Amino acid sequence: MALRGTYVNNIYRRGGAQLFRFRRPGGEDVWLVASPQKGAWISNSVEERDETTEFTSRLRGELERARFSGASQLDLDRVFQIDLEGKERRRVLIELMPPGNVIVLDPEGVVRLAQNEVRAEARRVVRGERYRPPGQSRLSPLEVGAEAVEGMLMEEATLGKAVGRHIALPRKYVAEALKRVGASESTPSSGFLGRGGEIAKAIGDMVAEAREKPRPCVCETSAGVEVFSFPPSGLEVKEEAGTVSELCDRLFLGETMSEPERPGPEEVKRRELEATAAKLREEAKSMVAEAAKARAAAGEAGAAALEPALKLLRDAGVRSQRDPVSPAAVASALYDRAKELESKSSQSIEAAAKLEKRASRVPPSAAPRARALARRRGEWYEKFRWFFTVEGKLAVGGRDAQTNSVLLGRHLDSNDVVYHADLFGSPFFILKGGAAQTEEESRQVAQATVAFSSAWKTGLGSADAYWVAPDQVGSAAPSGEYLPRGSFVIKGKKNFVSKMIVEVAVGLDLEGRVMAGPEDAVKRRCAHYVILRPHNEKGSETAKRVLRDLGSEPREPTLDEVQRALPAGGGKVTRRG
Repeated sequence: MALRGTYVNNIYRRGGAQLFRFRRPGGEDVWLVASPQKGAWISNSVEERDETTEFTSRLRGELERARFSGASQLDLDRVFQIDLEGKERRRVLIELMPPGNVIVLDPEGVVRLAQNEVRAEARRVVRGERYRPPGQSRLSPLEVGAEAVEGMLMEEATLGKAVGRHIALPRKYVAEALKRVGASESTPSSGFLGRGGEIAKAIGDMVAEAREKPRPCVCETSAGVEVFSFPPSGLEVKEEAGTVSELCDRLFLGETMSEPERPGPEEVKRRELEATAAKLREEAKSMVAEAAKARAAAGEAGAAALEPALKLLRDAGVRSQRDPVSPAAVASALYDRAKELESKSSQSIEAAAKLEKRASRVPPSAAPRARALARRRGEWYEKFRWFFTVEGKLAVGGRDAQTNSVLLGRHLDSNDVVYHADLFGSPFFILKGGAAQTEEESRQVAQATVAFSSAWKTGLGSADAYWVAPDQVGSAAPSGEYLPRGSFVIKGKKNFVSKMIVEVAVGLDLEGRVMAGPEDAVKRRCAHYVILRPHNEKGSETAKRVLRDLGSEPREPTLDEVQRALPAGGGKVTRRG
């Protein structure tokens, strides 16, 4: 599975979809498009834009840094489920039935967050309440048996209704199942009584084929272009791909990214209240005008004014009980009508005022905050810790045991040198072309190695580092010993660089990348930077402070970019440059 071994790195909003950026520890990104209108799929074509709404921001707060642990589909129905592990387990549900929803549950199945809250009599999806899936009156394809199908055949006149109304299958697969037994949707059910097992087997075979031998393709059907998990019977295959996600990317991504976001329940409620209030005010205005006419006509209900006054009453639906009608009776009826209209007018104006007050308390939907990010292909070293020395050489360091292994296994050349702090819990740093390093370069790389080691978390003021040649680094443990993953054996003499101060400079280089390393190196390539030293503070708070200090030229970095560049643990800004 494409998401195995990843964690939620960030979440954006594009059109009607939420875009989940999952990241592997080595730095590779995997995008998941979650569109309640179109579906959920892995995308290789997402253009990164930092676009968000209030819901997306809250979604980030719930899920950021959580590790992917599994994905499934509830009973093959239109509810996609993603399980995540973090400080607490979270479950993300993407409901694909109209109007669609994105929901976050806690480990007990209680709703933590919902894009659209549901407060219907049959079902409630509200924060703090236990989640209940949408009601499903149809049978899951996983539970279809011969006996159940026989019962369906007896209830419905045609096979299309028997299967479509009673089994939770999209219509395109209903048609395919029936084709496999030599029938169609219009075939009378009576002709298949006693053959329910054939239909049940056809459905079971389709499910097995989709799971075990998928051949995703696109076909033209009477309903339009459709994506199938396997080539259907009797339809021409227009396009094939290795995965359903690839086809969804080609067919739906552009439409999903451009479709307007559907208004949330608060916005819908606001619009309804404002429309009702406007209607009541117009009604009240008309009533006041009619009442004024009634009063004027009542005062003039003599013989000459009798006919217009009667017409006014008839138009208002008032009928006189006397025949012939006297001017006094007409005047009395007009006064009664005016009094009634004035009363209704006051009630309408009062109701409109209450509705407008309620509408003013409904929070307006947050306008999307969009910031285009330059799309560029990152250099290979940007997956690691990196900086350029004052002399222009590239220094690259591991982030953890896995990236240490990747760095030394794939990117170590014979003319490089390798650095490590003289304590447990240190990254390996490589100075590319370091065989010709100067003493100043050696101190720069040694300081970076120390700053990104466990010395930072433990709050040391200084520590030692050393460097060795590539042929002194081995991955095989001595006989009878065990070497943990990401660890290496150092053979021969170590060249120590002593008493390196534990601090790091962080700035934006000319390409807008966040660079972290020794101050001398950073200030050569960054117009603005800050100096950090270890401090008892949450790393996320430190990252927010650094982000505020860095500015936005040549581009504004994201909080995640800043956090990835900093040492593990909190720090304080000691000075700015």
